Amino acid sequence: MFNIKNIIVPTDFSKLSYSAFEFARDLAEKNDAVIHLIHILEKTPPFLAVRSLDVSEDEIMKSMEKNAKKQLHKTVSILREDSSVQIKEILRKGVDYEEIVNYSNEINADLIVIATHGRTGILHTLLGSVAEKVIRYAKCPVLVITPKSED
Repeated sequence: MFNIKNIIVPTDFSKLSYSAFEFARDLAEKNDAVIHLIHILEKTPPFLAVRSLDVSEDEIMKSMEKNAKKQLHKTVSILREDSSVQIKEILRKGVDYEEIVNYSNEINADLIVIATHGRTGILHTLLGSVAEKVIRYAKCPVLVITPKSED
């Protein structure tokens, strides 16, 4: 049988990404596994933030990192209320899918549980899919959660 001890759940703090956490939590409870909740910050701040605010790029990045850490900690606190599963908070900077795959390799992850918006057509072509790239490059299994029709 497949031995699951380390589960990675990428989050962008959206309602959709929380649905992936629900699946991961159930698997973690059944397998006594650890969930690694990971959020990826872009290496550079959004162009509009740099242009519209009278602050340096470095200050914007520090502020974004501080806010992301706060949101990650808040999210983990909420998720821990309903479960005794061990959850680790992971914050990385870089290209989203690359950092998820790199982290999975570093910890020898057994599974990545990732949500997808389920876009097709032009939206998929323009935006790409983090989930699709994670599936392509990850060395461990990837469970993709798609939104329910009411989401």
